[in-house]
Amino acid sequence: MEEEREIIKKEELREAEVRENDNRLLPHTSYLTPPTIGITKESFYDAEVDQIICWLNNGIDIIHLRKPNVTEEEIKNLLEVIPTHFHSRITLHQHYTLSEKYNVGGIHFKESQRKELNTESLKVWKKKGLRLSSSVHQMDEIPEIPTLFNYLFLSPVFDSTSKIGYNSNKEILKRMKKERFPHHQIIALGGITPKTLSELDGSSFTGVAILGYLWNASSEEIKNKAFELQSSWKTLDLMP
Repeated sequence: MEEEREIIKKEELREAEVRENDNRLLPHTSYLTPPTIGITKESFYDAEVDQIICWLNNGIDIIHLRKPNVTEEEIKNLLEVIPTHFHSRITLHQHYTLSEKYNVGGIHFKESQRKELNTESLKVWKKKGLRLSSSVHQMDEIPEIPTLFNYLFLSPVFDSTSKIGYNSNKEILKRMKKERFPHHQIIALGGITPKTLSELDGSSFTGVAILGYLWNASSEEIKNKAFELQSSWKTLDLMP
């Protein structure tokens, strides 16, 4: 009997730990609904840290640090100057080993990386309590992607505001208004602004990721942009 109680106690502790980890997988702390994700520019620039902090305080739930051509030391230096209480809302696109040292909340795998990963590898990262995400460009592939990923970027939904010539795949939005993916959270990426947000109405997207619209703005401009995003979200009715 005592042995059974000990087993039950250990199981309860394990389940509590899993719940605690799950609660930090997709932090949702802003007044913007559904979750809103920001993606950094590829290169560093003046005032970037101030802008990251400003957005985290004004409507962005998660910031993806996407710097494909920088060193681990440079990412480390960036994390050093972002207040630690924001680290759980940061996702790394490179140099994943820094996630443990800086208690970063998530890691993102490029589409090519994801296709090379097996389930066991994903479980290793998942057991660390990390939020996992990836990218996809072909909707037919979504049902085959492991549900261990907390969300997937689907793009390009609209013409990019940050990549010249990166135009929308109009079939994506058409299909997302007809189809549902109950086992995956699908995040709209590509050309997201307050104006294009309204076009997501009636779709099965569960959030958006924004790049070009966010940056190169003063703190006051960021607050105005956040208000515009909030106003646009209020007009949307997304499919459950």
